[in-house]
Amino acid sequence: MKKNWRLTGGLLVTVTMWLALMIAPPAFADNAVKLKVLVISTGDETQDLGFSYIRPVLDEMGVPYDVLNANTQDLTADMLASLNGVACNSLDVGCVGSYNGIILTISDLTPNFTPAEWDILHNYEKDFKVRESVLSGWPATYSDTNAPFGIYLDYGLVFSSSGASYNTQWSVPAAYQKEVLESVNLGNPLPITDFAFAATPRNNGSGPRDGTIPSVIPLLQTTSGEALLSIVQYKLPNQTTPVREVMISTISNASFLIHSKVLAYEFVNWATQGVFVGARRVYMAAHLDDLFLADDLWDSNLKASNPLLTYRLNSSDITNLVGQQTAFRATHPTAGSAFKLDFPFNGAGAVTDPEATTLVANTTEDLVAAVIANKDAFRYINHTFTHADMDTPPVPASAPCDYETFNTIAPIHAEILKNQTVWGLLGLPEQAENNLLLLTGNHSGLKDRKCTDDPLQHQNMANVQDDDVAFDQGGANSQLLKAAANVGIQYLSSDSSQQGQNIEQYITQYDDGKPTDRLMLPRWPTNVFVNVINPDQLVDEYNYIFHEQFVNAGQDPCAIPGAICTPRSYAEILAAEADSAVRHMLSFNKWPHFFHQTNAANYANGNTLIFDWLNAVFEAYERLFKLPVLNMPYWQIGHKTKQRLDAKTAIIQAKWDRAANQVIISADKAVALDITGIAAGSIYGGQRIAPVPVTTTPRVLAVNRMLTQ
Repeated sequence: MKKNWRLTGGLLVTVTMWLALMIAPPAFADNAVKLKVLVISTGDETQDLGFSYIRPVLDEMGVPYDVLNANTQDLTADMLASLNGVACNSLDVGCVGSYNGIILTISDLTPNFTPAEWDILHNYEKDFKVRESVLSGWPATYSDTNAPFGIYLDYGLVFSSSGASYNTQWSVPAAYQKEVLESVNLGNPLPITDFAFAATPRNNGSGPRDGTIPSVIPLLQTTSGEALLSIVQYKLPNQTTPVREVMISTISNASFLIHSKVLAYEFVNWATQGVFVGARRVYMAAHLDDLFLADDLWDSNLKASNPLLTYRLNSSDITNLVGQQTAFRATHPTAGSAFKLDFPFNGAGAVTDPEATTLVANTTEDLVAAVIANKDAFRYINHTFTHADMDTPPVPASAPCDYETFNTIAPIHAEILKNQTVWGLLGLPEQAENNLLLLTGNHSGLKDRKCTDDPLQHQNMANVQDDDVAFDQGGANSQLLKAAANVGIQYLSSDSSQQGQNIEQYITQYDDGKPTDRLMLPRWPTNVFVNVINPDQLVDEYNYIFHEQFVNAGQDPCAIPGAICTPRSYAEILAAEADSAVRHMLSFNKWPHFFHQTNAANYANGNTLIFDWLNAVFEAYERLFKLPVLNMPYWQIGHKTKQRLDAKTAIIQAKWDRAANQVIISADKAVALDITGIAAGSIYGGQRIAPVPVTTTPRVLAVNRMLTQ
């Protein structure tokens, strides 16, 4: 049960501030707010779909926020602004607003958010000039049956229709094109693929009991002109400047919906007026594992990989790949001129004798010579010397094992260091930076396969065997972690589809013998499989894994999560893959997507699976966005991830002094923070974002919202 509403900052403050607004605009003694967002929900993430949608967005961007659960907590005025423990307002010298943005997960917050709480919230927004974003909900008008009576909640909209999907059109007025949706491709409609209420702006001169009149500015409309996403300005009679502004969506939003991915940043950016701790960026990196080795290929007759059929890239493939990469950059402006593929490589395939004490690069071999000649066209990652398995060795050591494993740390050292040696022999770029990073073969060593390797279980959708011990259940190989720590590895790559590996994290659960912990960097898997070099193989294997095997077993694939009801063509597979990848990109996550060297083969007329995939992804992305996509090397992703994790543990004090148009910021320890909306850094998506070193000594930073550039 929700706590009783507290009188502190209640009706008396509501009436007083209402009268003050009616008499004259406030003078604003301080006009300052903390850089923190207040999210008002109707439950936790399991109960409130809107909260489960917006929370990971705030977390990934690094935006500080508090959460008020309207079902269990009361909102009081002193929560929003207090001075010496007592509720205050902007007329009080020294009074600073607690939040520079308000996000409501649903429009009415029923049943437990009271009319008095609505008055407190709206008065705070008016007093401190704080905006509000509403993620979803019914655009109704609500009246108070108790004193002081009257309408307390009014979005100025009248419900006109509802449906499970809508065709839409953007309608952003010129005055707001620097404020909202600046990075969205407004030339294309936004498909609404879930339930939504459509509404018509009322704009008839009536409004809530505080005397303001709501004026609705639609931003996204149905083709018949009904509003789905709008700005609502609340103005006093005969005044042109709004005293309160709200962005409201009447569309159902959830983290798994593509239209929600497009709108997520807008809710945060609008509420904060484009000034906040944190940043939004979109990323894409594509890794092609196993360079210099050959991979087994799919056999459509066996419905499995056939070790008698293999493929290893050749010089013609490398030359073709350079040309495809150049064409891709020119075709997709959001990818930029610096986009590069990443090759995790295995040096045993690039030397004359892998068993030799002194390694010698095989510089005259066809593929090796081509890589050296084009080395600056790509980036590289240490994938171990032989692609050796790093899983936990059997106990006892004499027990039979389905695959070769290491029983001591020394050979693991050798796998890492010998590949670093080959890096130098080939003269590949950025070796010093990449010596901090390790990608084991098949991400081995992070889960324990219990010394069993069942090829049939590899065909399941999760690539998990029945006896696997996950990373977070003790499955990591401590010898691998110690060996990595001994040779200075800071970052270990993981497979985000595996339990316990789908989160950026310091590896604290295992003792690697060093005072600092390794950091896990996940990668996204794709359904462009390791054992395919052309569309025919991919289509056959894809449809077998996701459809045919279930039909053969007498099961209904439509009833199996992750399976498909009917087989897909190559174009349909690419469309599904593109949709999944764009969702990953719009999470603002830095994780790369991984493929294999086979997928870079020239299968016909210069075409490759990897660039078929990338072109499909960027075509889907560019239908939605104009925002540049950042393509970072893996080591730099590691540095940025470390910076983000370290910042999450800091206590940040940040204030926006709007009279001086400055941000004053400090933290309880030295951290590097991205800050959006200050007059420094670089322009991204029409806004300035700056990485700022922050310490216990406050820094003063000029604000620049980029509204006139």
